[in-house]
Amino acid sequence: FRSVLRSSATSNALAAGAAAVVAGSAFVASSDRQQETVTACSDNSVVGMLQGISTKISNIEAVLGNLDKKVPTMKKPGIDVVLGSQWGDEGKGKLVDILSQDYDVCARVAGGSNAGHTIVVNGVKHKFHLLPSGILNEKATCVIGNGVVVHLPSFLEELDGLEKSGIQHTGRVFLSDRAHLVFDFHQAVDGALETRLGRNKIGTTKKGIGPAYASKISRNGVRVGDLKDWEYFEGRFRALAEHHMRSFEGLEIDIDAELAFYKSVADRVSEMTVDTIDYTNEQYKQGKRILVEGANATMLDIDFGTYPYVTSSNPSIGSVLTGLGVSPRKVRGIYGTVKAYCTRVGEGP
Repeated sequence: FRSVLRSSATSNALAAGAAAVVAGSAFVASSDRQQETVTACSDNSVVGMLQGISTKISNIEAVLGNLDKKVPTMKKPGIDVVLGSQWGDEGKGKLVDILSQDYDVCARVAGGSNAGHTIVVNGVKHKFHLLPSGILNEKATCVIGNGVVVHLPSFLEELDGLEKSGIQHTGRVFLSDRAHLVFDFHQAVDGALETRLGRNKIGTTKKGIGPAYASKISRNGVRVGDLKDWEYFEGRFRALAEHHMRSFEGLEIDIDAELAFYKSVADRVSEMTVDTIDYTNEQYKQGKRILVEGANATMLDIDFGTYPYVTSSNPSIGSVLTGLGVSPRKVRGIYGTVKAYCTRVGEGP
């Protein structure tokens, strides 16, 4: 991973700064043995400590002077990935917003509306939960990959918010036909399960992400592409809703009202629905630059994080391959964002 320290500098400075920190960290790490030798030869006086600090600074400065040789240019075709390397809130969205100006396609590959990225442009605050932050680059298209779970009411609300801000998105947003849907009853179940845990709660956002992935793994979930066949969608939805009412005592779902809403938005959603696996790989073949915006962070990964205090997906590098449908050979750069102190999203250590 290349570690990125968030700063308020310009795009080029940020990219350079990211590489500098990475390279600097690598240099410091690789020179530990050298430093041990220096320390061994000097005493523990202030002068000795200052000499050690000076040596490490020199190493970092040496790397900074060779950035062009160490950092691949973002203007070349390929797939680059920005991930959170800690427990979230490292500033991924802001970094992606800056970097995305040099990309043709920006994508989300995992998680759902439990992500939260806030971008301020010209004094206007934009909050994104499902849309990639790259939507603010009017020349870029945005992909919601098959690994994402989508709460359509929230998704459409984000799009409406863009329109109110004067940001054109028509023809620029593509939803995977394989992405699973998050329904309101998923969110109700999420909240009920969290409340039941009491003092041992996970710290979920109660956005229904876990229950939606549970439906996906149980193979009774409903996918975005199902909306193109209303009869099929209705049958799948009714079966899923009835299953949840049987499984969770006291849960009530107005099935007819829910179906009425989804029928009203089916055409609008279908216009954005494509095979994003085919679309993304075709863009790659055409030499387009693709940026993947990671959600959550590595230490919240369902497999590699601080389990059970984790999210329900894989916000690490593996999700790029499975959640976007691309070969690992096509991934060029992986950039992990960190900050100088640690906080975490949700409960747990």
